[in-house]
Amino acid sequence: MDQTITPSAAPGYGDLAQGVEGLSNLISHEADAAEKLRHMSDTTYAALHEKGLVHMMTPRALGGSELAYSDGLSIAESVSRIDGSTGWNVMVSGVQHGTCGSLITETGRKDVFATGTDTNVAGQGIPRGFARRVDGGYMIKGDWGYGSGIFHSNWVHSGCILMEDGQPVMDKKGGPIVLITYVPRDAIELKDNWDVIGLRGTGSFDYSIAEELFVPNELTYLYSKNDVERGGYHYSLGIVGFTAWGHTSFALGVGRHALDMLAVLARAKAGPFGILADSSSFQEKYAQAEAQYRAARALVYSVWNDLDETLLNEEPPTNEQIALIKLAFRYSHDVMSEITTFAYKGGGGVALRTGPLQRAYRDLHAGLQHVLLSDQIVQDCGKVLMGHAPEGATMQLLGLH
Repeated sequence: MDQTITPSAAPGYGDLAQGVEGLSNLISHEADAAEKLRHMSDTTYAALHEKGLVHMMTPRALGGSELAYSDGLSIAESVSRIDGSTGWNVMVSGVQHGTCGSLITETGRKDVFATGTDTNVAGQGIPRGFARRVDGGYMIKGDWGYGSGIFHSNWVHSGCILMEDGQPVMDKKGGPIVLITYVPRDAIELKDNWDVIGLRGTGSFDYSIAEELFVPNELTYLYSKNDVERGGYHYSLGIVGFTAWGHTSFALGVGRHALDMLAVLARAKAGPFGILADSSSFQEKYAQAEAQYRAARALVYSVWNDLDETLLNEEPPTNEQIALIKLAFRYSHDVMSEITTFAYKGGGGVALRTGPLQRAYRDLHAGLQHVLLSDQIVQDCGKVLMGHAPEGATMQLLGLH
């Protein structure tokens, strides 16, 4: 039986913000356990789910909060400010449930969201698998990496290149056709291989489907789909917008966390030359770091508020608006890399040892390795912003196409 909960059960922005504040101590306490487990603890996941944070970007029709991007950015940022890995998982949940919940067909929705907000989708949308057409759907197989949050999932979302006669099927612009597919969690083989420098608590394990698996049409859609099946017009951004939104929130939160911890440490840390916070040189560097952080954050909220206003008026975003959120995505990571490095160096021996300050440095620099932060995408942003993009090209997940 379809057990989708009623929209009235979904918490609003204020309740979600209070929920994050109330979970601060628990998230901090469980962060060490998550590092050892290499995935979020059951305790943390249950608490995030109970507060509605797992489904804050899910359409109201499915029991989610359906937040605007700027509001969701603020919530995910606040979680990352407590712990980077937990914030990463929250933003990934927002991306997965926001896109699936708004874009999957009604028939597919009845499968994936049959248990309402008990649904937890995870996986990898970058196309590392392959699909071939058959009657009623597709046969898929492949090996995917970085399935963040997959340990607690019950459905898995995977990107697949459409193949025919052993070759990729190309779209009208000459690029490969990519499908997003959904299968139950027990259909995949989870690899026990998340041994990494940072974001250890995200459980971003690799996974595979070795033997071809049938996926019906209703549990697939084109990765570039932006025709909204349910929810507000803002869902028309699809995966292109959601990914930029989520990763940016993570970077802002971790950068703020590092500065906050460094300030506390500096006021207490005494060495052979006195209290660190009394050093004029340190004061100047800290002020500069604050300016960098606040400027980057202001850019992020400026471009997302502008985009939210456009979407609220049910107007399609321009190429420039998409280029700006992607540029803010990359720029925020570059700035927070500098800030967390400054905090790591300022922390001295404290940062050298296992703890929150070291973890912030490691988590941020692990996040920097993401393919969506590639130089090529930023170069395409430059083409758009200088009015030099090829005629008819639009900003897609990996740049202009």
